[in-house]
Amino acid sequence: MSREKRTEKHMAPDNKKEKKEKKKKRGLWWKIPVWIVAVALILAGLALAVNYGVSLHLRHYISSFEPVDYSDTDRMVPEIDPETGYYTFTTDRDLKIMMLTDMHLGGGFWSYEKDRKTVYEVITMLQKEKPDLVILDGDNTFAVPGPVYNGGGTLNNYMAAKDVITIFNHEGVYFTTVFGNHDTEVFGYTDRQTLGELYMDDKFEYCIFDQNYTDGGDLPSVTNQIIVVKNTKGDITKAILLVDSNAYVDNSLQAVLDWNYDIIRDDTVDWAAVSLKALGDPETVAFFHIPTSEFRVAYEELEANGFKDTEDTKYISGVWDELIDETTGSRIWHGGITKTDVPLAEIDRFFETLGPDGMNVLEACYCGHDHVNNAWVNYKGVDLIYGYSIDNLAYTDINYSGLQRGATIITIKPDGTRETVFKNAYLDYGIPTDEFVDVYTDQLYYEGSKPDGVLGP
Repeated sequence: MSREKRTEKHMAPDNKKEKKEKKKKRGLWWKIPVWIVAVALILAGLALAVNYGVSLHLRHYISSFEPVDYSDTDRMVPEIDPETGYYTFTTDRDLKIMMLTDMHLGGGFWSYEKDRKTVYEVITMLQKEKPDLVILDGDNTFAVPGPVYNGGGTLNNYMAAKDVITIFNHEGVYFTTVFGNHDTEVFGYTDRQTLGELYMDDKFEYCIFDQNYTDGGDLPSVTNQIIVVKNTKGDITKAILLVDSNAYVDNSLQAVLDWNYDIIRDDTVDWAAVSLKALGDPETVAFFHIPTSEFRVAYEELEANGFKDTEDTKYISGVWDELIDETTGSRIWHGGITKTDVPLAEIDRFFETLGPDGMNVLEACYCGHDHVNNAWVNYKGVDLIYGYSIDNLAYTDINYSGLQRGATIITIKPDGTRETVFKNAYLDYGIPTDEFVDVYTDQLYYEGSKPDGVLGP
């Protein structure tokens, strides 16, 4: 027997135990991270299963409603014009468009009840308004971590978008969309192009979104579309221009945290200009999610003049009810807001190219993004209009605030003139204020937190 073995044989029991414990500890180091990963995978799997079940429940809730009854109306059916390739409404009567913005469907466990509230409100408004076309003006979903950031608890923006599509497809209402910054977040499962392709899936009979242009790239501009309105003589009475105002300047979490919003890019502006020129420079109504900097320029002109009209800017209606950004002093969260070294009016070329100093085809711009701004001004002859939003989720406790929740109804007349009316979900459509939570309709969301004189004239 060797000396080492004899030594081990006669080793004291305590020493043997200590040596065994050391070996055991050395063998545990690799097991700890494995267990952590295993637990994380199990929790992620459970979250996926729970959120998928929640989504199925939400779609079942959607299917419990009756589709919109169009039997007493002369139903318009949009068709693709073989010459232009654009979806076209041909009519000699009024075309009624319902604009819905910032639906913010969470699509997960944490937002389920608020999502039901949104579904109830949207379907009620659809059934009472019976629009010819719905334009979703971005931030259809809010698939962010929950309950932090008031998110739903799912990162599956693809599944949440399917929930949104189901609403309108089930109700039998033609609709299209632009995307906002929250439709595709940095932590979302699905990129912007893939999400656009979902909306273009042929199985969704009533979705008429068609990608007429994309600039490709790592952060593609996806939701760019032209819809034509013409009379039975073949004359174009209006061009509806959907523009992707994009999301953030890059795919970093820091850009999200800094609200470093992208702009309407030059290539997209050039596409719009060439396309509208080919149609004969028709009067154009544009829809995009994030306001352009002209919304802020117009606001600051009015503010500097005590909210009295100036030569360029005329106040029409509504209020600016966003909290002030301490960095910029702005109540307008426009694209390129962090470009402090660039004059406001030069941050993008959209207004300059299509507006009065360019092609002079731009008649109105409708946007969302600032959930409690609903101001309407006319700037250099162009209407700049915030639509009523729906958001029951993203802003803290916003589902209790009802004064600025609802839809924007845009009517295009046979002669090409346009009317805009804001309709409140509760006061105009009669949605109960106590159906899900007690909703107040007697004050603005941020009222009381602002100095006098900033809400309008």
